[in-house]
Amino acid sequence: MFRLFKTKIFLHIVLIAGFLGGVVYGIYTPGSTGLAILAGFGAVGSVFSLFRLVDKTNSEIASFLLNIKYDDYTATYTTQESDQSFGKLYGAFNVITDKFRDIRLEKEAQFQYLQAIVEHVDTGLVCFDKEGKTLLMNRSLQRLLHKSYFPDLASVERFNPALHEAMQALQPGERQLVKLVVENQMLQLAVRTTILKLKNGEYHLYSLQNISAELEEQEVQSWQKLIRILTHEIMNSVTPVASLAATASDMVSKFKTFDGDAADDIRTAVRAIQKRSEGLLHFTETYRQLTRIPQPKFQEVNAETLLEDVLTLFKPSLAEHKIRLTKQFPSAPLLIQVDPELMEQVLINLVKNAMEAVKGAPDPAISVAVSKDAEGTVLFQIADNGPGIPADLQEQIFVPFFTTKNEGSGIGLSLCRQIIQLHKGSLSVISKVGEGAVFIIRL
Repeated sequence: MFRLFKTKIFLHIVLIAGFLGGVVYGIYTPGSTGLAILAGFGAVGSVFSLFRLVDKTNSEIASFLLNIKYDDYTATYTTQESDQSFGKLYGAFNVITDKFRDIRLEKEAQFQYLQAIVEHVDTGLVCFDKEGKTLLMNRSLQRLLHKSYFPDLASVERFNPALHEAMQALQPGERQLVKLVVENQMLQLAVRTTILKLKNGEYHLYSLQNISAELEEQEVQSWQKLIRILTHEIMNSVTPVASLAATASDMVSKFKTFDGDAADDIRTAVRAIQKRSEGLLHFTETYRQLTRIPQPKFQEVNAETLLEDVLTLFKPSLAEHKIRLTKQFPSAPLLIQVDPELMEQVLINLVKNAMEAVKGAPDPAISVAVSKDAEGTVLFQIADNGPGIPADLQEQIFVPFFTTKNEGSGIGLSLCRQIIQLHKGSLSVISKVGEGAVFIIRL
């Protein structure tokens, strides 16, 4: 391969040796001083030429290796050299450069592919290096937390201490549930982590997934199953009691031989049994509504019109109780796909609860709003300036049969949440004691 190059080296060595021989001959031969000088210059020139020849090769190889070190594969080497050995050397450089360029392009394509996958998964992902610096944060996590970026792991603590604590304590393979409020929405996050050990170091990858909807759906299904069992058993037990009580009451009323007071007592007792049995049947039928919600019949309706129709029903009551009403609607019509009758039932329940919450307030006020957020989600908000809801009760109020009212049945909000879930939406509450409450529907 380097045959011509070797020939040049050999010729340079021969020339240097010849010139040095001439120098020696000129020195020791009288009258040959000029020859010695000329031979000396010739030797110096040959050494310099040899140095340039070797240095050119070393410079080309060094330049090629530096290009590889700094991932610069744009350089090309001409193979049209008079020296055949350099032409072959440059050809080898081009082959290696092309190979590295192809490898880099393939790696970039794989990176873009993986980046596209990371950005399109629904699960939020964030990755930190060993020092806690953020290397990756996908769009799903940005949308979930309404946070554009975390510079490092420490910034997570400033955003939410509970989330930071969970991430710090989490071990690979474990899962922790974290509750936090983001943009007036309660999130229940399932947090997992894995450690990636790569050549450049150790990386901690965290996944965050909002499982609020799944938990709510499972909770509702559990309650529905329990209600169906209770309803079946209660109905089976109470129906014959009510029938027997009615029959006994009719029979006693026909007897004439009973003492008047005794007959009256018997009739009173039997009527009490009948009344209580009928009340229990009515009670059971009320709770049965939780398992009889019809499937929505979706229609395109104007969100503002839907809420306005509900507020019209309460207009006399609002005026009677001197409740100030504030409305905030979008400038352009906001069309949504819902079941109007079911949604009206939800809105009626929420407005009625808001009116009951502001009773006794010095300046009772309710505000309603319809809007659309940056992600296209339609929001209904019903707020009041009542006493508020304690933090430990904010999730319990959606549990069937739970109520804070003396005469409440405890199914209203549970029924509302089920209806909203059938619309693939969510119903939540944000409240602080003494600052009122805001019920938010997201569709």
